[in-house]
Order: sequence, then C-alpha cells, then structure tokens
Amino acid sequence: RESRFPVVVCRNVLIFPGVPAYFQAKFDDIAHRLGGSPVLAKQITTHLSETAIAQALREASGRWPDVSIGSYPWFKPGQFGTAAVVSGLDQQVTHAAAEALAAGVREMGADAEIMPLGEGG
Repeated sequence: RESRFPVVVCRNVLIFPGVPAYFQAKFDDIAHRLGGSPVLAKQITTHLSETAIAQALREASGRWPDVSIGSYPWFKPGQFGTAAVVSGLDQQVTHAAAEALAAGVREMGADAEIMPLGEGG
C-alpha cells in the first residue's frame, strides 16, 4: 500500500507514521534493510506481586544469562499481579527460560500463564 507519509531516519532511530495501516506498509517497504535477528518474547502472568516472585526472577535471570527478564506490576479493580517478560534471540533458550520462571512461580502455589509476545514469541 503506497502512502505519502515518510519514514524519518535520524542515525539509528526510525520514525514511522502512527496510523497502523500506514506503519505496516512503510515497515514492509524497508524491513529488508534493517537486518539483525528478531527478538523473541514470552510473557508470564501471575496474580502474585513483583516482590513475591522476586526470588524466582533472580534465579531465572542468573540461570539464563542470554535472555532479558523484566517484571511489570499490573493493577485492575480488585486485582493485582505481575507480568514478567522473557526475551532473547534464541527461541529454545527463551522458551526454556520462560518455562523455568513459570515453574518457579507455580512452586509458590500460584498460577503462571505463559503467552507469546509478537510474531516470533
């Protein structure tokens, strides 16, 4: 899809149009020039607090140094919990780290749902 909106490039920063259809069209036009490997990500969601799963986060981070692990508290009316995101370049390592983190949360007696993020997760 052709659009009149440009992609602005400043060093290693690309600024795309904000309308999703225009963004996708422009991204498809230049994706072949970006190179690199896709980052794979999985999200582990639990109803435990970030503090409650801190030890599981530390253990996973120490055991799987080739992935990044971030934790993000969430709040809804009457509910709270944590979403932990495990991301990396190797699909098997990223999956194994996410499974290990989820298992650590489950050992605490809580549910831990794993969901892929993005297309490659």
